[in-house]
Amino acid sequence: MASGFVLAALVGTPCGLALGASARVARFVEPLLSVFNTVSSAIWAIFAIIWFGISDATTVFVVFMTAMPLILTNVWQGAQNVDAQYVELARSFRMGRWQTLRKIYLPTILPWFFSGARLAFGFGWRVSLVAETLGSSDGIGYRLRQAGDLVQTSQVFAWTLLLVSLMLLLEGGLLKPLERWLFRWKKRA
Repeated sequence: MASGFVLAALVGTPCGLALGASARVARFVEPLLSVFNTVSSAIWAIFAIIWFGISDATTVFVVFMTAMPLILTNVWQGAQNVDAQYVELARSFRMGRWQTLRKIYLPTILPWFFSGARLAFGFGWRVSLVAETLGSSDGIGYRLRQAGDLVQTSQVFAWTLLLVSLMLLLEGGLLKPLERWLFRWKKRA
């Protein structure tokens, strides 16, 4: 799950920035992005099983294919919302591309990124469970399927409780504190 999510963030963020920077590229990629958003996670899981067999790569691929379009779309929307006056001001101060990206684009895009990342994180958990159930020989999804096949209700509840606890721990212990720390400069309304 973590590998697919990190890979989705590493690919989706620069691609979203590229779409925000070029309307021509965005017009070309937008229909493809619609296709990626339309394809079900279960279909990605079937493709992954065909291509990678029953392995961890199956789960990584399915999480990546589900999370990446969400992150890409949100970063793209954030890049489109950068105030043109700030970019013009940066040019008048002769700021380089990296400085403009760091001082103007990044603060504008971060809330959009976190919105997409939190969505992708939630979907990623559910999708990884499906992928592990269908095409893995290890993991919580595999253990849930195994317990279900053996009609071990207590095991199904235990694995489900572990999954929910892990998600809440990562969400509340990592993502929310990181988001609060990164946006500590923002005033509360």
